[in-house]
Amino acid sequence: MQPQVLVQQSPRGADGGVVAKVVGVLLLLPAAVLTIITLVVPTGRTVGTSMRAESFLARGEAEYVGFDNFDAVVEGGFWSALGFAVSLVLLPIVVAVVIAPLLAAAFEWAGGWARVTARVVLSLAIVVFSPVALAIAWQRALREEPELLADPDLAGGVVWSSLAFMTFGVVCAVGVMVFLPAFRARRKLFPTLFTIAGLVVLGLLAVGLQQFTVPFAMTGFGPADATMTPAGMMFTTAFANGRIGAGAAVATLLLLFLAVLGIVAVLVVILTRLRVSVRPWRSSGSGAPVNAGAIVVAVLALVAVLVVAWITMAPWFDALGGPEPEGPAGADGRTWPPALLAALVSVGVAYFGALGVSGLRPLGRHSEWLLMPFAPWLFVGVAPLGIEFFKSLRDEGKLDGSVFPPILVSLVSLLVLAVLCRGQAERWQQQTAAGAPVAGSFFRTVVLPTLPPAVLLFVVTAFLNAQDLFWGLLTAQSPENVTTPMLLFTANADLTGETYSVASATPLVAVVLGFVALGAIQALHLDRMTATVGRVDDPTGPIRLPVSQ
Repeated sequence: MQPQVLVQQSPRGADGGVVAKVVGVLLLLPAAVLTIITLVVPTGRTVGTSMRAESFLARGEAEYVGFDNFDAVVEGGFWSALGFAVSLVLLPIVVAVVIAPLLAAAFEWAGGWARVTARVVLSLAIVVFSPVALAIAWQRALREEPELLADPDLAGGVVWSSLAFMTFGVVCAVGVMVFLPAFRARRKLFPTLFTIAGLVVLGLLAVGLQQFTVPFAMTGFGPADATMTPAGMMFTTAFANGRIGAGAAVATLLLLFLAVLGIVAVLVVILTRLRVSVRPWRSSGSGAPVNAGAIVVAVLALVAVLVVAWITMAPWFDALGGPEPEGPAGADGRTWPPALLAALVSVGVAYFGALGVSGLRPLGRHSEWLLMPFAPWLFVGVAPLGIEFFKSLRDEGKLDGSVFPPILVSLVSLLVLAVLCRGQAERWQQQTAAGAPVAGSFFRTVVLPTLPPAVLLFVVTAFLNAQDLFWGLLTAQSPENVTTPMLLFTANADLTGETYSVASATPLVAVVLGFVALGAIQALHLDRMTATVGRVDDPTGPIRLPVSQ
């Protein structure tokens, strides 16, 4: 056995060998299987249900009615519900693509300490964000003027403005996080900023289309359907009115819009060649002289954001007082362990899939096209598939108390981590072209730098799982099986008028641990990340591989 110099035709495909391609596909396989089981199959069943006159009251085989259910829901207000859902995220979109980039520019201009301080401070807005707690808090704040939520002409605007206020802090925090890497790279700055902004807009539109918790907790989608959303229309049609077929028709239309958004998002990533890489420790600081003016601007910007966030969160602060909601013991135990385990599985398989697709690059420069089959379900959450998830649990006799999240792959994490692995793979290819060991350099250059962002996505996904009200509404059939969001919601709906603290939405230990984790990852790792778009020069030179004589 002697080393020979082999010149590879496609350095983007790792060493160009069969092993890298096979391993890459195998790493993607778990994500593909879970996508089929928990997303593709329920989607097909939802479409099938939408064409039958199925209901909870009728027994036996449901009659096939073709597109009659679609005609009924379109005539029943689907388009107005869709328009209201989109309107809910218009102001958050402005905050995300206008205010957040300006904040990121100010923090980058001021230097490393400003970036790190802003990242850490704004991380708190992410871990305390609880849609059900915020919706309850805002509803209580409006109780002195009940006509605001009771008048159909006013309720929509009140919910619209309330959601904009309650999301200001978290949108700024996430926006600064995603835009800072573009300013850090400073290469093709404006194309990169526009690419990231486009992805943010697509993501927020998907969130708006699936909005459920805030209008449901504040108004119950009333009065007179003034605050109805597509997810709410699906829920009330199928579960309140018992018309499963019509509810599935709403879900199918919603899935169609989400599929378009997901396909566009993945195409943007592929066609722009968006990639993120991590700078070495020694180059994390700019070494530039201190700019007093930039520091003043950064301080003023951060203070302004904190003041506005404090004001917009005032109802939430007021609602932190009062007794804990009464209910069966163990609500946190039914909420957080399943949320953590589901996040571990969903982000874990996404991480391995990203390593396989954009790390090992089995198709070379075309590897990211392997993400396209996942694109239609990129933004799909539990709500559009809730009918089929509910029916599956009912048929298996596992309905009551099945609090484990039903979607076991995070496709958003897959896309984000693939973008990061793509940037690191370029460095790995350069190292292997210079003669570095393939396996060792892959672990050091691709696996280790992408692991902290995967942990961050795990934390965020776990918090999102734990704050989900929709799934608890479907599965908690008895009081002893309610989750924490369900407990808060039912306590707030108590006609006795008792006001309970919303602090239990996120236990203090979860807030502390989540804040420490996010703050540390942002300060020590994400601050070294750079983002850019466009073609990159292929690394040239031979890769040394051991070849048998």
